[in-house]
Amino acid sequence: MENSKFKPDYFKVSYSIRTPSYYRPEDNGLGFRSEAESMAFHADCERIFRNGGWKIEHGYAVNGKSSLYLHPQQLLGIVHTELVDAVPELIAQATLFQFQQNGKRIIEEIYDITVEQQREYIAAKRPETEAELLKAFRTSQRKLYHDPGGLLWWNIELPIGRKYGLPALDELVNNTAGHYVSEVFVSLIASGQIIQKTINGKQVYRTVMKCELPALRRKHVISSPDTPELF
Repeated sequence: MENSKFKPDYFKVSYSIRTPSYYRPEDNGLGFRSEAESMAFHADCERIFRNGGWKIEHGYAVNGKSSLYLHPQQLLGIVHTELVDAVPELIAQATLFQFQQNGKRIIEEIYDITVEQQREYIAAKRPETEAELLKAFRTSQRKLYHDPGGLLWWNIELPIGRKYGLPALDELVNNTAGHYVSEVFVSLIASGQIIQKTINGKQVYRTVMKCELPALRRKHVISSPDTPELF
């Protein structure tokens, strides 16, 4: 499944602003000098965003699933594609801060997809996922193993899932990609492509080396353009 099947519904975006009262030239510092200045900034934010149909909740401007964190240097968050260009127009109505020139920066496309759609998408990336896992656990010697240290999910499975899945609006959907990678990892162990061993009570792993593969399988692996460098 190609990315083109899905269109981003949202963007992670930042809007750079300048709030003069947040800068302290006398000591080259940053920060409001008083609670009153801070409250005035947030009141100005509330005024302009409410005028545009947004709500203010706990320091965020919210419009449906769109949400922007309000900071005197930058407004940062996830905004629906139809609202991205409307935000600078709202900022232009502020009295205590200004929109910086070329201050809009699109950071990432975000997709409003389901768990099932995420799983279908990343399943089409299985060869890349397998290659990434084999690379992560490759060692230079048979006696050497990788010890994830209890962080297999956080350091390997979830990041690979984020890399090959679609960045989703729902964090549960993002985690689905990581769970799929977990399943692929288990299958690589079951097929003997990754060796699992217990050393000093810890689960450690390494990618099997070419010389350890049966002759017929080694021939198949070598003939594949996608995998020779992984072993």
